[in-house]
Amino acid sequence: MNYARSASVLFFLLSSAILSAGAQDFDAVGFDPTPVRIPSLEKSKRRPVSSMDLLEIRDEKGVSISPDGKYVAFVAGQAVYETNGYQSGLYVVGTAPGSAPVCLGTAGAPRWDPINQWLSESPQWSRDSKYITRLAKMDKAASWQVWRWGLNGDHPRQITNVPGNVQSYRWTLDGDKIVVTFEKPRDPAENQRLSEDGILYDGGLDAGHGRPVVSEVLAAKPHEIETWIHDVTTGEERKQTKAEANSIGRWVSDIGEEYNDRTGASTFVGHHLLDAKVSPDGHRVAYRIIDDSPGTKVVYELFSKPVVGGTPVNVAPGVYFVGDYWWAIDSSGIYFTQNLGDGHPNKLMVVPAGGGTPRQVFSSSDALYDCSPDRSFRYMACAGENRAAPSQVALVDIATGTGRTLVDLNPEFANLELGSITRLDGVNRYGDSWWAELVKPLNYEPGKKYPLIVTTYRTREFPRGASGDENPIHVYAAHGFAVLSFDYGIREFDNKPGDFQRYLSWYESVDASIEMAIDAAAKMGVADTTRVGLAGYSRGTEIVSYAITHTKLFRAVSGAAGDDSPYYYYMARRHVQDDVFSRDGEGGWPEGKSKANWRQRAPELNADRIDAPVLNNDPDSEFLQDLALYTSLRDLGRPMELFIYPDELHHLNQPKHRYQIYERNLDWFRFWLKSEESADPAKSGQYQRWRQLRQLQEKAQSNEKDTRESQN
Repeated sequence: MNYARSASVLFFLLSSAILSAGAQDFDAVGFDPTPVRIPSLEKSKRRPVSSMDLLEIRDEKGVSISPDGKYVAFVAGQAVYETNGYQSGLYVVGTAPGSAPVCLGTAGAPRWDPINQWLSESPQWSRDSKYITRLAKMDKAASWQVWRWGLNGDHPRQITNVPGNVQSYRWTLDGDKIVVTFEKPRDPAENQRLSEDGILYDGGLDAGHGRPVVSEVLAAKPHEIETWIHDVTTGEERKQTKAEANSIGRWVSDIGEEYNDRTGASTFVGHHLLDAKVSPDGHRVAYRIIDDSPGTKVVYELFSKPVVGGTPVNVAPGVYFVGDYWWAIDSSGIYFTQNLGDGHPNKLMVVPAGGGTPRQVFSSSDALYDCSPDRSFRYMACAGENRAAPSQVALVDIATGTGRTLVDLNPEFANLELGSITRLDGVNRYGDSWWAELVKPLNYEPGKKYPLIVTTYRTREFPRGASGDENPIHVYAAHGFAVLSFDYGIREFDNKPGDFQRYLSWYESVDASIEMAIDAAAKMGVADTTRVGLAGYSRGTEIVSYAITHTKLFRAVSGAAGDDSPYYYYMARRHVQDDVFSRDGEGGWPEGKSKANWRQRAPELNADRIDAPVLNNDPDSEFLQDLALYTSLRDLGRPMELFIYPDELHHLNQPKHRYQIYERNLDWFRFWLKSEESADPAKSGQYQRWRQLRQLQEKAQSNEKDTRESQN
């Protein structure tokens, strides 16, 4: 869908934790102030996992260790199906062995990112380790402000009251002030003026969302941002002075644009700068940038330089993704989490402050992330997961290089049956690496081949719902499917502007990797290659649409994109038309010079090549771009079902919608790959529609056979 075409821009937006005007608040998805409860494990007879089990997973949404290293604070979040909303809880657990987590109350409503994913935000501790602060919003009428929780169990209280939604905050070094950055509310008169005067269309809004035009214009217009100072002692709040602003980040201006935009496409110095941290002695600064130059094998790069002047040094060259970084207490080195882009867990590394050879400090078979060290850099608290546990809080002893679990947020999973997992990987004929997690069906019988579902885009340590959390992998396995949770690797689009064939080669390479993964599962004796389904979300839907128009591997699919479509081109913003589509070789009038390219790529222009029945679960903000494919398949008598979910953005987040998508995808693949129907009488109408779609498919296949025979 349209976000997938602007992946690097979206990556920056999400990582910067910018809250969009279009993101949901309380209007569509609810908030239950009852704190999340983490139960004790009660052993029971093990049973297969269900869609509801996956929906109700408690997720870590921020973790932080106290400066003295004695406590870890973390936020737990959980969907509540009955209220179609979410709960949260702020917990504290001691780092001493045997400590039990204590709930300090709700952590407030979820804070959604621009595509409606729950933003993870680490709590911040006071310097004396006695209380915790965090951004929170406790009811619909309130704004986002900084709240404070005490370890003694006192009720949380709001400590800032700036006139707008706080986007970020930080404590000053002496701990007596908070620097707060917030969005100023829009002037209500602006809405009135746009409604009364009309709007001159200049290509600056995205018509494909289907929202009221005034809402779309305002969503595209950035909020005015202000930075204030909150005095913790007096409670006084005032605007930050120019002198105070100039004293922060004065080193930014001398980085040099070549370190931030290798393409030379922008003249704004530092526009790819992600974040920065000054060394404890104040002499050097470490910072990350986002490298989106064509063909790059690196996403986040880590640099170090003197605070003023000097030459920046890349201290982690070749590292695909630097997840986070911290200065050593004596400023002699920089610790960082290293991800090599090979699907294996991060490693904690340390490198000399001025550059050199990084040294590994710690690694684990579990995936650890969102880490924070204590003041002495003895301990580090992290969020984590593994193949059997979807969310945990872990403690790393940096001195000894060991780790242990502090809290399992979902102890009930010890009573659930999960399919066994085998990692597969390889290098395809294009020289690109891929990997996948093969989940075998429950009660797997060696020598028996099972229908296979391939999920696309990205994998994760605990194979929950694949990219977008829409395909319940372990539930598929519980119903007799083998599942390939497939990751296409680190190669991104690397075509020169206008090089359409190189652009297509990315999809061809992914197809080649998927074919290798399916073949590997078949050679293991697990997969039945005559019954293979394919599922996608975001960029994964682009992978699906290309695969079903250029191969005959798949018998059913869920999620096929329409953003590589002339129809979407006409609705897109001008900069997407001029920059993104032109870069891909699909620029200009689709019936003009790029007509032949559109004919190769657009799924609706190749609908007659689609044999597999298609199911799309679309948010109402994106279904318009999929109508061309839907209408083309309908007119050709090919099976497709399009479900539209109201009040949703790119990432569907309403619990009832999420559950329905889990169940509908499961039913879809059971119907087409196993000829099975649920016994639930509430689904009778669904199967009546699908049987009619099957008749369409059989008729289309018969017509194609007749055509081939007549041609021969």
